[in-house]
Amino acid sequence: MKFNDLKRKAFFWIDRLQISRGERISISVLLALLVVLFMLNFFLTKTFNYSQKKYDALIAEFEKRSAELHQEQKELDQKYNPQLTVSETPATDEAEQTEAQEEPDPAPIKVINLNTATSAELQTLNGIGEAYAGRIIQYREVNGGFDSIEELLNVKGIGEKRLENIRPYITIDDKE
Repeated sequence: MKFNDLKRKAFFWIDRLQISRGERISISVLLALLVVLFMLNFFLTKTFNYSQKKYDALIAEFEKRSAELHQEQKELDQKYNPQLTVSETPATDEAEQTEAQEEPDPAPIKVINLNTATSAELQTLNGIGEAYAGRIIQYREVNGGFDSIEELLNVKGIGEKRLENIRPYITIDDKE
């Protein structure tokens, strides 16, 4: 095909779009601007020269600051939690974390009987405060004790989630 034939086909194609002369000029200017910006971006991209020495210095500074922060955390743990031993402080290394996970919990879990527990004993449960303990005792007195752990859902404010959190720590042995 000759250039004139190509030009004629392009003209008829543009004519079928039914766009005005001003719109054609605007589209042409935008396309030309897009091509210029693409060419500038392609030819003016910066290449970065990475130096291993700079990275080594950054890594050394990072490790130094990390060690300082770890030491500060240990000091704060010892200051505010003096009963914790060094092995019980929060682990930061993966090896320390796996060792901490493998150690058994030294404190035995105290299971509380809902039918005989005092308000103070009930308040030792996670999520049970003075108000909830009072409601549990009131429900127990009105209904003659608990027949099942699920009956705890009848106490105002205790839902499925709270019950699941305290379920391992409660039992129903016998009524008063």
